[in-house]
Amino acid sequence: MVKPVAVNHSAFRITDPEKTRKFYEGILGLKVMTNRPNFPQGGYWFSAGNTAIHVIQSKEGEVVPPGEPDPVGPHIAIEVEDFDEALKTLRANGIHVVLPEDAGIRVVAGRQMWVHDPDGNTIEIRTEK
Repeated sequence: MVKPVAVNHSAFRITDPEKTRKFYEGILGLKVMTNRPNFPQGGYWFSAGNTAIHVIQSKEGEVVPPGEPDPVGPHIAIEVEDFDEALKTLRANGIHVVLPEDAGIRVVAGRQMWVHDPDGNTIEIRTEK
């Protein structure tokens, strides 16, 4: 069984990191987080209470394979108590799981996987453990 602990973060694709930073930091008053890793193409993490907002710059001409959860596209991230149990549960229910090595992503903290909800929205399942 998947045992959610909290929503870890929400993520959105952006086209202009500096314009986005001015909006989230300058207008909405969120603080830039310096303790979170970023993708090479750019973006920012912003503190939003007990959760975070991650804005990720899209690469020029970037195309995501159809039918695959998109780790760097819009998604919500759910922190789980037991990553291995969550992975087992998802696979046992026929849910297609994308792991970092499947997506060419280097994870620098914790463990992550991505799935689609029934409407095709990308959900990240993660743990810091």
